[in-house]
Amino acid sequence: MEGLPQNPLIVITPEDIKKIRAQYDLNDVQRINESVSAVQEWAQKQEHLKGALKYIHQGVLERLLLFAKGSVEATKKKLEKLLTYRNMMPDLCSGRSIKEFEKFSEFGTFVPLPKMCPTDQSRIMVTQVFSADKLEDFNLLTYFRYCFLMGEIRLHYDYWNSERYIIDLSNMSFGLLSKLVNPAVIKKAEILCTEVYGTKIKGIHFVNAPSYVDKIVLVVKQGLKAKVATRIYVHNSYADLHKYIPKEILPEDFDGDGPSLIKLAEQWKEMIKSDESVKIFTNAEKWVSDESKRTSSTFNEEYLGMPGSFRKLDLD
Repeated sequence: MEGLPQNPLIVITPEDIKKIRAQYDLNDVQRINESVSAVQEWAQKQEHLKGALKYIHQGVLERLLLFAKGSVEATKKKLEKLLTYRNMMPDLCSGRSIKEFEKFSEFGTFVPLPKMCPTDQSRIMVTQVFSADKLEDFNLLTYFRYCFLMGEIRLHYDYWNSERYIIDLSNMSFGLLSKLVNPAVIKKAEILCTEVYGTKIKGIHFVNAPSYVDKIVLVVKQGLKAKVATRIYVHNSYADLHKYIPKEILPEDFDGDGPSLIKLAEQWKEMIKSDESVKIFTNAEKWVSDESKRTSSTFNEEYLGMPGSFRKLDLD
């Protein structure tokens, strides 16, 4: 697994891979391969998981091994959680199409920056609202569905173990704020991101904040774990943002040296339409457990009653 599929929108250097693997003592490629094989062999023996396994690329399992800090047993649990929770969250993970996101892409964007943060090898994800005039086109659930579709594509091209999020509020309106008041959706998205995939959130950075930014932060905090909520930053200048994320990897929108967000958004819009991307997220639709074949009697205990809880949530 030395090589990664090449994608000009996601730049991974050999040095990035080396540093990330070194964090978990995974510099031995043979050990990585053996660990991934062990997870595959285990999953093949689980009747409720093996149907989904054939749609999961070996490279995706290596990313899960990273998120599990190199532990084979933790990776098995992570794979189990991934397929189980995705089955329980069809509103976030299923039935997606390119057409669904056409209006959203006119309203705003969610894109990864091409280069990793050199200080901690985190991937920087940027949300930007293009225009408050298209407020009626925004739906928080659609936004998160797009985020996780993007994540599935990145599992094939990217190599990371932590993320930072930049949220540009320059075109935020008070009307849009009311559409964000859905802690249930935010909480489900956080569970899928941090508990299921295992992504470490190093920071949530708000820039170009309006006077009522405290209300926005309060809404976001309601759906986050306390530990993650402490990593919210509101920057009153781009220079302050540069203290956390070097300007050489930031887009020109934030006084950085990289391409503009509009350009990146257009490139990603075209990339997601490609046959390869469609194949990736079509296969990901099948990353679900078959609960009719599960033999464990501890399902509700293991998943904290989440299936019943999720079915009761109103996510309109």
